[in-house]
Amino acid sequence: MALRRSLLSVQFLVQILILMPSNQAQKTVCKQEAVADLVFLVDGSWSIGAQNFEQIRRFLSSLLSSFDVGPDHVRVGLVQFSNTPRTEFYLNTHQSKERILDAIGRLPYMGGGTHTGLGLDFLLTEAFTVTAGSRADQNVPQIAVVITDGKSQDDVMMEAERLKERGIVLYAIGIKDADEEQLREIADNNVYSVSDFSALQGISLNIVQTLCTTVEAKRQTMQLSAGKPGLNQV
Repeated sequence: MALRRSLLSVQFLVQILILMPSNQAQKTVCKQEAVADLVFLVDGSWSIGAQNFEQIRRFLSSLLSSFDVGPDHVRVGLVQFSNTPRTEFYLNTHQSKERILDAIGRLPYMGGGTHTGLGLDFLLTEAFTVTAGSRADQNVPQIAVVITDGKSQDDVMMEAERLKERGIVLYAIGIKDADEEQLREIADNNVYSVSDFSALQGISLNIVQTLCTTVEAKRQTMQLSAGKPGLNQV
């Protein structure tokens, strides 16, 4: 009898979790109040494929559901790249998490070649600017996350270095046949690799926790630098 009651309790709990709205089931995980400018650079080349691009949409939605998204907290932008990069939305385009998740759900798949270097340059000149909503001048951490499944047809190291020189922290997520050496040229040790697109969800929490840690560490460094004009920023 006790076992039956226990099983019923488990079933009831599962039903509650299934029926629970996503905004309640997935809370923000950052221990400190996160304030950051976060831009995703998403590979939209032909090697991805329409079905796998849907997996990327779901992965992005899962990540962003864990952040306190808003004009005064985490701002989110997204650039898709193939032969040329394209802004899907700027850091200041959407003012709520719901609008960003809706935009990601309707994200069109580009198709084309893989020119990651052009995409990285585009981040610097178009995405991380005051006009686009960057708050770098307010000492808000600047973070870019590159998602790709192949080898770039152009150089990535020089463009990545220019972003780092501007204080932008880079992460790279490589899927399937992504070139490990290029990923490290982009993001040094901030590299995640998965064997296929379905495995993306399995690393989402780990990435969220890492981003939370990065935001807090970068915020403290920037505040320290701002408080001591003679101190060089790390």
